[in-house]
Amino acid sequence: MTEKTTVTETNERTTMSEGTEMNTNTEDSYLRDVGKRLRALTPEQRDAVLDDVRAHFADAAEAGRSPEQAVESLGDPAQFTERVRAELGHEPGRTDRMRRVLQWLATGVAVFAAMFVSFWRPDDSLPMPNTQFEAHGFGIVLLSLVPALIAALPNFASPRARTVFTAAVAIMLSVVSFTFPEGWAFAPTAWLAWAALVVPVIARNGPPSTGWRIAGGGLAVLPMVLGVGGALVGSWDLELDYALYTAAVAALGVLMALGKPWAGIILALVGVAALVYSALYPGMLTSGVWWAGGLFITIGASQAVMHARPRTRARV
Repeated sequence: MTEKTTVTETNERTTMSEGTEMNTNTEDSYLRDVGKRLRALTPEQRDAVLDDVRAHFADAAEAGRSPEQAVESLGDPAQFTERVRAELGHEPGRTDRMRRVLQWLATGVAVFAAMFVSFWRPDDSLPMPNTQFEAHGFGIVLLSLVPALIAALPNFASPRARTVFTAAVAIMLSVVSFTFPEGWAFAPTAWLAWAALVVPVIARNGPPSTGWRIAGGGLAVLPMVLGVGGALVGSWDLELDYALYTAAVAALGVLMALGKPWAGIILALVGVAALVYSALYPGMLTSGVWWAGGLFITIGASQAVMHARPRTRARV
């Protein structure tokens, strides 16, 4: 009787040991697979996800559910990691969409700059008539549209070559803005092209860090700080409308630092308004207002695309 009991207990311990080992193997295998599929995340993000998965298996065991049932509730590793990547902003093609949005925006700004340079901006270096179009005809319009064509090129490149094309385009547009007499009008296009190159890198692991947000908010306020400084030293008068404008941009900069996507959208619209204003009412400060508008568009659009919410939410 004692011998039979001992054999039975031994068999039960063996069975329990095998079951525990099987459960452990199931959990470890799932964690390994998930970890491999989340290599694009930062180590901190990946560790946090794996800790959540371990906690899920522990909760399932306490509730009397098997590891297989725990896996079933999570979904297979491919499905689960896809949801996690979406939750953290790693939607398929997300960074490429960022680049495309900024590149097309650069193209649109370049087209507007070409119209401004060709039709609206008076050029004192020319005899009457005093616009580029009146002096040189339609050919100058086509020449002014070349930066827009350059800005659009990366959107037609193959996926493997897009990064190289984007970098080359940013360099070319920077050269244009520094080299040609009216190149200053295309500086915002160059800034957007650089943003199309840099922003996807910053946001590849999800929304940017606090440091990046604060840097963006600070840059947004910079033109207004310079404007107020000029008024204080007597370069021009600080009028009420400009003071309100400065306060509004400063508020948007603070909201951007706090990670509010809509603040970036509003700042970009303020930038568009600044470009239109400088084109319709050219004067002594035309280039300054134009550059401020371009900076607002670049920073605001970058903020908006980096903080855009993912389409789905992951749940562990």
